[in-house]
Amino acid sequence: MIDLLLARTAVRPDDGVTRAAVGLPQGSPLSPLLADLALEHIDDRLRPAGFPVVRYSDDLVALARSSAEAWEAARVAAGAAEEIRMSLGADKTEVMSFADGFCFLGEDFGPRYPPAMDHRVEVPDRRTVYVGVAGSRVRIDDGRIIVEREEDRLLDVPAGLVARIVCFGPVGVSAGARNWALASGVDLVFCGQRGRYLGQTVTGHTARVHRLRAQLGRTAEPGCALAVGRAIVDAKVRKQVVVLQRLMRRESADVLAEAVHGMRGYAAMLPDSGTREEIMGLEGAAARSYFQAWRAILPAEFEFTGRNRRPPLDVVNSALSFGYAILVGEAVSALAAAGLDPAIGFLHADHDGRPSLALDLAEEFRPLVVDQIVLEAVRRNRLTVDHGRRDTEHPGVLLTRAGREVVIDAIERRMLTVTRGALPDFAGSLRRHLYRQAQTLAAIVEGTVTEYRGLTWR
Repeated sequence: MIDLLLARTAVRPDDGVTRAAVGLPQGSPLSPLLADLALEHIDDRLRPAGFPVVRYSDDLVALARSSAEAWEAARVAAGAAEEIRMSLGADKTEVMSFADGFCFLGEDFGPRYPPAMDHRVEVPDRRTVYVGVAGSRVRIDDGRIIVEREEDRLLDVPAGLVARIVCFGPVGVSAGARNWALASGVDLVFCGQRGRYLGQTVTGHTARVHRLRAQLGRTAEPGCALAVGRAIVDAKVRKQVVVLQRLMRRESADVLAEAVHGMRGYAAMLPDSGTREEIMGLEGAAARSYFQAWRAILPAEFEFTGRNRRPPLDVVNSALSFGYAILVGEAVSALAAAGLDPAIGFLHADHDGRPSLALDLAEEFRPLVVDQIVLEAVRRNRLTVDHGRRDTEHPGVLLTRAGREVVIDAIERRMLTVTRGALPDFAGSLRRHLYRQAQTLAAIVEGTVTEYRGLTWR
């Protein structure tokens, strides 16, 4: 644990004259805010050296695998502090372990920590039902949603607890269930067996003609479309950088640091991009660097060589494609709720019947939600190579039923995770943040907001 001396308060020398030292007194309301800004420099030195960082204002923990590495982290932090004319608090800087236990910011850490973090999960009144068993059928009977295959009843829940139904592959929906969903404002989302988003019902009867005309005009306006497109890609790349920074370890730090450097370079070129093609080219270049760096993170048995799809060639790519399809379905629902047409986008071109605006909205949430949960599932051995199966009819790898359950459960839990500070004056689950960003796009269409602002994530 490392303590950083930000500043000194006023002092009274022997001559009795009070003089203020250089810097901001600790305890000032601005001190934590300025510390977050100034001490980012130290984070940027520790992460590429392979030391994950947890920092709140001027209190910092650098994680290491041994006592020797921990002292090396302290040396790196001390050097970084000196570069900005600061110093470590020697009396509070020490090496501690989970085995022996330690206290950080009043919280006790030990061998049984961390505890369950359920308090950060926002449990909604209604939940999403995912149906992925081939040959199954969704119907409604006596106010209950029933999923069954032949004689087997797979699910039986009160209809009032269902917010949306997502179907994967050959899954049937009865006429009664369809009519109930349309009348009750429950979305029916349909994806292919491989997880590719196909479409969904949009409920409600609202007067959208005026907004549709405005959306067509704003997305066709070069200045507006390019500005929104640059902001979306910039927000996505910044979150991809955070994913890599969080996973930097001593053995992979060089590879990941090089990827981060390249990705930041591509992001720096975005303001000069003058066409959609140039923006998407920079996004693609950053994505290649990002996913190539995953090879240094993932175990060799996953045979991950980079991002591939249609078909995905390994379990990780299959999980990513499956998760992205779920996310796009969420984005379509958020845009429909905001009164926008999901098919008319700012950045993605309108072709192949894809929901272009939903793809725009989903971009910055891909690393924040899907990439995060796939990497975590692999690292915690929840997702393994055994969760993939070779398709006998087409090339590529499909997730098994158990693999889909791992991804679905993790995404749903991630979308319910509560956060604050990602958007100004707003707090709530990541699903609520997705809906808020959809409302921002609607405000841009209406002309009441001039720029798209991505979520803050560190």
